[in-house]
Amino acid sequence: MVELKMINQVNRQAGTIGSTVAQLATGFEKIGLALKSRSWRREGRAGLGPLQRQVLILLRSKSGQTAQVSEIAGELVVRLPTASEAVATLERKHLVRRKRTNRDGRIVTVELTVRGRKAAGPSDGRSDHLAGAIDELPRDEQQALLRTMLKVIRLLQERGEISVARMCISCQYFRPAQHKDRDRPHHCAFVDAPFGDGALRIDCPDYGPASVSQAREAWAAFSESRAANG
Repeated sequence: MVELKMINQVNRQAGTIGSTVAQLATGFEKIGLALKSRSWRREGRAGLGPLQRQVLILLRSKSGQTAQVSEIAGELVVRLPTASEAVATLERKHLVRRKRTNRDGRIVTVELTVRGRKAAGPSDGRSDHLAGAIDELPRDEQQALLRTMLKVIRLLQERGEISVARMCISCQYFRPAQHKDRDRPHHCAFVDAPFGDGALRIDCPDYGPASVSQAREAWAAFSESRAANG
């Protein structure tokens, strides 16, 4: 009888865990669908599809606001023909221009036009209504949500589900838990300054990819520091 009770308790706990995972996954999916739907309504009227807008935003974030089509396809996790088609459509709308490099005429780069920069929207690329909802959360919950989001993105990256985002935790300049200051424990070697969890970036223009070993060590140190600080 005791063993049966223990088995039932374990099953209930497993069911709760599974339910929590399912609810969180459903929540993320609902947010994604809502954003995509809103993008279709807004960008559809402006003559831009969601993928076209993503291409513009990606180019805007790049140094020199240029990228190769293969790079665009890789970062947006779409097939090369799909990326090429989106670029061709944007070029017809005079939002980007394609040009061959002087070094190798076979290499074609895509560059934002002035009109394309305006079409890309606000320079920070945020969804204002989503940012407004998050802004309603207490500061500690915002930071906890950011840490959780970083972890989810990293796991999806490792499984090849999404492209490699230019996040602090996979950057060569990231030095986690280098300072005793609880509010600003990390260090950015690029700007040579300490910063806290609230300043962690998911898409940083100064990002430099860390080696596999460095990224693993940084992630371990980051995870251990968060566990130690609760």
